[in-house]
Amino acid sequence: MRRLAVVGHPVAHSRSPAMHNAAFAALGLAGEWSYEAIDLAPERFAAGIAGLRERGFAGVNVTVPHKRAACELADARSDTVAAIGAANTLSFTAAGIRADNTDAGGLLAALPAGFDPRGAASLVLGAGGSARAAAWALAGAGAE
Repeated sequence: MRRLAVVGHPVAHSRSPAMHNAAFAALGLAGEWSYEAIDLAPERFAAGIAGLRERGFAGVNVTVPHKRAACELADARSDTVAAIGAANTLSFTAAGIRADNTDAGGLLAALPAGFDPRGAASLVLGAGGSARAAAWALAGAGAE
């Protein structure tokens, strides 16, 4: 069984396990893949991630408050993570931990079809990893 998780603190409220496990079931992968929520306090983040790798997890999604710590913990970072300074995805490989960020691309993909953000006034509320990703994505798309 391949295992994935969302890690955060707190994380019990996350809908990610239900959504991912439903997707695995719909794709006929329920017996091959599983997804769970794991609460890691900030002072246990690095040790917790190491433990998940040792237990054979394939990777994790990262949420509050660990997105910056995930970036720093990684052995390799995507260009997006390097620019934003926050990661929401850690993949575990034989070569180490790779960090990526899907928040920026997700925000742009969620814009209405045909909407061109170039020159559009934008306001990002927040100061965490998702807000950093949103600001970076909008600036890169030409929004003001």
